[in-house]
Amino acid sequence: MGDTLGEADLREGLLRGGRIEAAVVVARRDPDGGVDHVPYLLPSWRRGYVAIALFRGPGVRGWRDLDRLLRFLRDDMSYKLPVSLHEEDCPRLARLRSVLPRGATTKHVKANDSPLPAGVDVPDPPPPE
Repeated sequence: MGDTLGEADLREGLLRGGRIEAAVVVARRDPDGGVDHVPYLLPSWRRGYVAIALFRGPGVRGWRDLDRLLRFLRDDMSYKLPVSLHEEDCPRLARLRSVLPRGATTKHVKANDSPLPAGVDVPDPPPPE
């Protein structure tokens, strides 16, 4: 699912003035009935949502304890906005294209009027309906 970014890279981006613009948690259920909560974050300096890569080896970081995950987002990542929680098979996840498998088209929404880094293009917002 989607792209990954290391925790150290996330922290560095935050130290350089970046921010987490949105957070979506996907609850993955295993055959034994356990739940692994995987956060997908939208960093201001990247396009699309990213999961946190494991420190060693392939895969993404997940939390069994949702309270610990929320403390990580609030305290360590300084994310204070709402967090969406979805089951892995939730049809609403289809709207978050970058949470889907690689190769999905993604869009980045500019959150404020600050200048963008060179080479980053942001599509114009769709006209109001």
